[in-house]
Amino acid sequence: MYKKVFVICMLATTLMAVPADAGGLIKRPDLTIFSPLAVAQSPRAVAMGSAYATIADDVNAVWWNPAGMTGVEKVEVSLSHSMWFVNSKFNTGAIAYTSGVHTIGVSILTWKPEDVEETTILQPGGTGRILSLGTSAFSLIYSRKFTDKLSFGVRFMLAREDLDLTNHTTFNVDFGTKFYTGLGSLRLSMALRNFGKDTEVLRRQFQQPLSFNLGTAAEVYGQQGDPFYITGAFEMNFLINWEERYHVGGEAWLGNMLALRAGYMFRYDSFGVTAGAGVKLPLVGTNITADVAWQQSDHGLEAPLRFGVGFAF
Repeated sequence: MYKKVFVICMLATTLMAVPADAGGLIKRPDLTIFSPLAVAQSPRAVAMGSAYATIADDVNAVWWNPAGMTGVEKVEVSLSHSMWFVNSKFNTGAIAYTSGVHTIGVSILTWKPEDVEETTILQPGGTGRILSLGTSAFSLIYSRKFTDKLSFGVRFMLAREDLDLTNHTTFNVDFGTKFYTGLGSLRLSMALRNFGKDTEVLRRQFQQPLSFNLGTAAEVYGQQGDPFYITGAFEMNFLINWEERYHVGGEAWLGNMLALRAGYMFRYDSFGVTAGAGVKLPLVGTNITADVAWQQSDHGLEAPLRFGVGFAF
């Protein structure tokens, strides 16, 4: 029953997500506000080419597919730091707790650009005043296992964008599903992120950075928990202000302690190859993880680097 319902939902949402003129390109980055909310978080996910919504099985699922948080066994905490373009920085934190079939969590995200001095026509060299700029977001997450194969999750986010002399606040909702097909380790997912009301800035309406993902993943060699196994994933990403994009990636685990990851992001102007690694160490009943990710960047921009640590109790 659940399988039939899920397949019907997947077909319906796919038809709704594809524009009527599928051959036309939609490239309007100026349509949206709160753009930092669309930047990929979690070093593990980015290292896999952002093909993560289906693989997500830990607290970092909060940034990709809240349904994946049902993979948290008891309590998990994650912290990450990203070195983004032009010396701007992201910092994130999340915690999740599972009891039975229910998982709840909270997360926080901040983006801070490099300090910029105010300039005016009369003082082009600078006035001495540093502009107040940045984005922050706080989220509450709930996910549930309906069966051993089907999970659902939702995230409620309150975000604020500071534009120096003005600021704007929005309320967004994410939701997603994750489904194990029963065909080996094959699993499917769909996730809708940053669904919210338009925001008016200087008498002009801007939309939220809405995106919709359809993905699949499976172990292409071995099984989870084996001394050596490889997981592969593929995703289609439909955006409100850009043409559809595709993500492919994978990770190889050695001894359940060392992970090597790589991926590729298709139809991006600046990104392409991604790579990274992670380690997982058990320590007195706690699993400690550390991850790093590198992302290729073109057009003279520095390649973003991401670092993260996690604790599973």
